[in-house]
Amino acid sequence: MDTVRLGIIGCGGMCGAHLSTLGGKSPHTSEALRPFAGKVEIRGLVDVNLAKAESHRQKYGGEYVTDDPEKIFKDPKIDAVLIATWHDTHAPFSLRAMECGKHVLIEKPMAMTEKECDDILAAVDRSGLTYMVAFRSRFAKGANAVKREFPKPDNIIAHARTPGIWSESSWAQDPIKGGGQILSQACHVVDLMFFLAGAEPESVYATGGVFHHSRPEVIDTINAAVRYKNGSVGAFLGGDGGTGGLLTGHPLGTGCPFFVMVVDKGRSAIALDHGHNCRFESSVPESVWKKPFDAGNFTVDLGEAAAGGVPDILPTFARVILNHETPPATAVDGARTTRFILRCFESARTGKIIKF
Repeated sequence: MDTVRLGIIGCGGMCGAHLSTLGGKSPHTSEALRPFAGKVEIRGLVDVNLAKAESHRQKYGGEYVTDDPEKIFKDPKIDAVLIATWHDTHAPFSLRAMECGKHVLIEKPMAMTEKECDDILAAVDRSGLTYMVAFRSRFAKGANAVKREFPKPDNIIAHARTPGIWSESSWAQDPIKGGGQILSQACHVVDLMFFLAGAEPESVYATGGVFHHSRPEVIDTINAAVRYKNGSVGAFLGGDGGTGGLLTGHPLGTGCPFFVMVVDKGRSAIALDHGHNCRFESSVPESVWKKPFDAGNFTVDLGEAAAGGVPDILPTFARVILNHETPPATAVDGARTTRFILRCFESARTGKIIKF
């Protein structure tokens, strides 16, 4: 195989962000990945709104559009699928795709329940297919700068509180379709937390509840203490309700409250804006450790798209398939993130420490 023939399921905004890299012409894709962006061809596109699918076909290419995912799954000329639909369809579409022999690139969150996580992991093991989760923060420039300096920090503090209160009418706030802000959006920061921790969780104790909405099924505020299996400790703060403006005027010019801070033996760093940018600090002599730089303002230096890393995701997926590599974000990573959030909810509801 020298080309990845792709089927698209869900033609929304994130789908467009991925497809804009096709042909290797995006200036935001890392130079080393551009040849792989040129090795992706779209064949079919699915959306319940055929006009949206056709609009994507006209812009990005493809042989046909349909509102029936089965046409994509059964198409023998399709090697892989990009799934960018509502969250409750992620697991069933993933399982069906692998059943039909297709590699999968899935938008976050990978799954909504622990059973779905188990089913996807079993299908990946059984099929031997490539399964990659589009956790954008793993591709962000600031996050990777922090990871290089702190591969296994002592303390990891993650914050994912969005400005404003999510509308109850939003599909993402629906307990079935979207799961609420923490599962739907804060999962990026939870994955970044584990990526920077470099360790598996051992236990979590969380407090929280429903502070901003009326539906009791969707917890919208979590404050959690985390212990890792390597002895590191940390915290996760997630929810909505508004802290975005508090960081406006930060030296990096960011108003985004999504960050992960790591501390290790007198040294520290913070990955901001989903990991787009970063900053380093130290209280140890330079003979012990020298900061690589004070602050990386990659959003300004490279532009928001390149700093965030989304234009590298689809080309990386193609490279992984063509070179038979392990994806940078696997089904194991996707399952870890979903399980952690669900166990935070369980701890908040029961008042108990939850083990992994």
